[in-house]
Amino acid sequence: MRESVLSNKEEYLGALFNKENENKKLSRQAAEELGLARISISPAEAQLAHVLVKMHGCRKFVEIGTLTGLSAQYFHEALPEGGELWTLEKDPEHARRSAEVFSKIDQSKKKIHLVVGDAREELVKLESQGPFDGVFIDGNKAAYLDYLLWAEKNLRKGGLVLADNIFLSGAVWGEITTQKFSEKQIRIMREFNERLANPDLYEAAIAPTFEGLFVAIKK
Repeated sequence: MRESVLSNKEEYLGALFNKENENKKLSRQAAEELGLARISISPAEAQLAHVLVKMHGCRKFVEIGTLTGLSAQYFHEALPEGGELWTLEKDPEHARRSAEVFSKIDQSKKKIHLVVGDAREELVKLESQGPFDGVFIDGNKAAYLDYLLWAEKNLRKGGLVLADNIFLSGAVWGEITTQKFSEKQIRIMREFNERLANPDLYEAAIAPTFEGLFVAIKK
């Protein structure tokens, strides 16, 4: 019964928000060709993140985990004129696919900087560009806490933190999942969630999307 409800919900939301342009379709096609379609952000979740970034007025935004450039397009569209997006991707093939898509986007008024390499190393190099207005965390699950600690140092006061996949398909509360997560990944994600939920550090809430989206404002 639960699976049926979830399937109906996905179909309904998909029908509402599945009006993506050709560039976004190229990113989805690339993800399918790489066998990664299942981990691409859904149209409904991507639109939610887009609206949050736009409402927050972010001008300098960092994305950790480009994949094939889909979510980056939603963030780029949310930025005002003069805005800049830095998107980080470790896998060279994923980055190549993303670069192909980004080359088709008008960047005359706002820029996308594709950064290739391990995020923990590349983020240190980005610090000179800060402070930043927001960050989207969607990379290596075992490094989420490292990413958050970097954000705390490099986001402005009132900066926006968005983090996807925080439920680990239910593994954070003990469900047995088809995707196997390590004890380390589960432990770090729990610590990550507890830190974002700390009212001394953040104003925060969780959007109960399929994989869970943490939304937080740095105090």
